[in-house]
Amino acid sequence: MKNIATKRGLIALALAGVIAAPAAMADVTISGAINFGLLYGDASGTGTTSGTGLQPNYSHMDLESVDDIGNGNKVIFHYQFDISGTSTANPGSAGGAVGNRNSFLGVAGTWGAFKMGVNENVYERFMYQADPLDGAAGPGGNLLILGTASSAGGASTIFEVSQANCSVAAGGCMGFYRRADKAIWYESPNWNGFTFEVDYTLSSYKTATTDPKLYSIGAKWQPEGMPFYVDVAIEQHDDMFGVSAITGTDTGSGSSDDGLQIGGGYTFGNLTLHLRYEQLTYEQEGVTAGVAIINVNEWERNAYWFGAKYNLPSGYVGGAIGIAEEGECTLSGGGACAFGADTGATLIGVGYFHNLSKQTQLQFIYNQVDNDNNAQYRDIGGSTLVSGNLAPGNDYKGLFVGAKHTF
Repeated sequence: MKNIATKRGLIALALAGVIAAPAAMADVTISGAINFGLLYGDASGTGTTSGTGLQPNYSHMDLESVDDIGNGNKVIFHYQFDISGTSTANPGSAGGAVGNRNSFLGVAGTWGAFKMGVNENVYERFMYQADPLDGAAGPGGNLLILGTASSAGGASTIFEVSQANCSVAAGGCMGFYRRADKAIWYESPNWNGFTFEVDYTLSSYKTATTDPKLYSIGAKWQPEGMPFYVDVAIEQHDDMFGVSAITGTDTGSGSSDDGLQIGGGYTFGNLTLHLRYEQLTYEQEGVTAGVAIINVNEWERNAYWFGAKYNLPSGYVGGAIGIAEEGECTLSGGGACAFGADTGATLIGVGYFHNLSKQTQLQFIYNQVDNDNNAQYRDIGGSTLVSGNLAPGNDYKGLFVGAKHTF
């Protein structure tokens, strides 16, 4: 019995050592945010009905580890669990797998940082700062207007993940609000307020005929202590066939789609104003001749964004206006292209954000998307709460009442 007791004690000590050793070696932090609440959605148009649901917005959980390797350098690891609804495992749904959001392994030092993994590229992240309604991901966020297009065929999108499944046969991908995978990127150090970033995705989805990948480059000037910032970013998508997604046609042998945005902001005391311009251009090669819409080989649309945020002792109020102009297109065989007519939209969003504590905030957001007769810009979350609202020209309204808890 004594030997058995001794062996049990040794086993317990060994297990304790195994458990304690990683804890002593690792420098790991856990953080995140749960942004959750009630959403009411309503759509105009024949046969549409309103509905209510639970909206998880920008909910996520993060693990992060930093290892100092000397000479001012460190290895950095970040893993972000998506619990916002991009996967089906969100706080309002039963079951489903938790998804991988923005995660990477990298090295950082005084020279900048090199990272590899899954990334929301610099082009997209510049849009976040210009959004006063809690960072673009919730109702009224600028991802409803920026980074996407709409055609007379009723095509639209809100945020896309990966550059896989963007072939012509799969319907193509038009979104520049995108989380890219198989990515590597460099982030510069801060030189008196000037920073830049370069993102590139590897050819992991290359086929015998296409090579879907993207490049994203952005630069910002935001001097420390100064009340302003300006930024510019470009992004190019190769063989992701945005024209096919916009027109809803199965055509094209190659493509090159480009996004350009220029933005800035200024703070006057408690008031901060943001302005942003974006131009999206989609070009496709090898389009099929015949029916006119199949002949579309180029599509272009411009958009504008204005945001305002006013700080209060209890929190802040925010407001935004987004305007998407109608599209302009060309046909491979020449002649007039009418498929961009009446494809513009206007978004209006307002919100009040009340701080209950340093970690918890109440949120009240109202937004509406007014589509031209042939446009179909959508509402995040709200458009899934109503039936019969996916026809071009329908307008959308949403009211969100919820809370955001950070940890």
